[in-house]
Amino acid sequence: MIDVHAVIAIARQAGERIMQVYQQDFAVEQKGDNSPLTQADLQAHQHIVAGLNALTPGIPVLSEESAQADTAARMGWTRYWLVDPLDGTKEFIKKNGEFTVNIALIDAGVPVLGIVHAPALDLTWWGEQGKGASKAVGTGQGNYQVQAITVSAPPEGERPWRVVGSRSHGSADFDAFMQHLPGAELVAVGSSLKLCYVAEGKADLYPRLGLTSEWDTAAAQAVVEAAGGQVLTWPGLKPLRYNQNPDTLLNPHFMVCAMPHSQWAGDRAAQTGIVYEHRKNDSKAEVVWHNTQVTKAMRMASLKQNPCCIWFTGLSGSGKSTIANALELALYQAGHHTFMLDGDNVRHGLNKDLGMSDADRAENIRRVGEVAKLMVDGGLIVVTAFISPFRADRDQVRAMFAPGEFIEVFVDTPLEECERRDPKGLYLKAREGKIKDFTGIDSPYEAPEHPEFVLHTHQDTVSQCIERILPSLSARIKELA
Repeated sequence: MIDVHAVIAIARQAGERIMQVYQQDFAVEQKGDNSPLTQADLQAHQHIVAGLNALTPGIPVLSEESAQADTAARMGWTRYWLVDPLDGTKEFIKKNGEFTVNIALIDAGVPVLGIVHAPALDLTWWGEQGKGASKAVGTGQGNYQVQAITVSAPPEGERPWRVVGSRSHGSADFDAFMQHLPGAELVAVGSSLKLCYVAEGKADLYPRLGLTSEWDTAAAQAVVEAAGGQVLTWPGLKPLRYNQNPDTLLNPHFMVCAMPHSQWAGDRAAQTGIVYEHRKNDSKAEVVWHNTQVTKAMRMASLKQNPCCIWFTGLSGSGKSTIANALELALYQAGHHTFMLDGDNVRHGLNKDLGMSDADRAENIRRVGEVAKLMVDGGLIVVTAFISPFRADRDQVRAMFAPGEFIEVFVDTPLEECERRDPKGLYLKAREGKIKDFTGIDSPYEAPEHPEFVLHTHQDTVSQCIERILPSLSARIKELA
């Protein structure tokens, strides 16, 4: 598994080298295609290639500044890095700050991981297939505030379309296209920032009706798709793919959006239906991923909430289910859409075939995590109450969600207090040897190392526990609403 944060570090380090050139006078050369080249392009290229080769020595790198031999060899690659060390060189030369470092991992033509870093703005976007997308805002001295991002649902009612266009590459085709969107708000911006605006819900549509190269778009496309959006060829409305043509690295025209809409796609919007995507998976069946027309962002907009999974963990008798039940009620009464998954209830049906061995416990948590992920994708706030004794299992569930969507609540109640309460009589049976592999008695509980919240039910009442976590949770739920 590739460490996305290690790749982010490489992008930011390349950005530092770019900024050193940016802050002084520099020469501008012209490449064979008449595009500009500066020392910043070359320094960033050298650093990124060296960094990726060290991080993933078995994965080749194709950069805009790569040698011709690398470019010629690419058709034999199924998995490779695709890099634009300085996207928006014209914006760099103008010194308007709208340039980026783009690093994408391509697998069978699909951008499955992407990092876009804007060094002058100190902003970083990244997305990974199946794991969501994030944006980091620099707060000074190398610190960043990170938040999950999703695309915005298409405009409804009187809200105008928010369209991003190129600052340096306008076209008559773009002007003609905009006639379909009267009253649209148009924002001109440089480089792959345009795709990132759509990914974070700052814009609804980016119509690209001019030339781009594959390294210009791949990283930001990964971010858009991880945020729930689509990058579709125009006018065919098929997913934009990479390394498909041995003769060129130019992209066709494309649209970046949450989903095709009849206002600009006409009848084609209804004809696109489900978009199939070949994602890497470990399923024992031959499967593809279905990107449906109703997206997570649309469900979020409809429910007016930011979905998440609130995962209560602790010993049997610690008070997990009691607090989880009270929290769900409080959220429901506040107008939120919720669902609670309880350990015992799930074992009545979905997981009734599982026992209490370590392997069965791990599978129990894996299944619950997958169900919770589907519910979060459906826009719901999911509250779960599971002993979930093993740290690795909980971490595996956390990895299923976008950053910020998984909120771990450790109900830290001493074993002696849990055994004194023994609401189901299970500790007594475990002590008598009637129950095997019981957590806390003859099976371990691994406490969370960095939970979002810690509650002490042997010291605080249920109401006090809810009061401790509800304000923070409510603010987070409304954050993207």
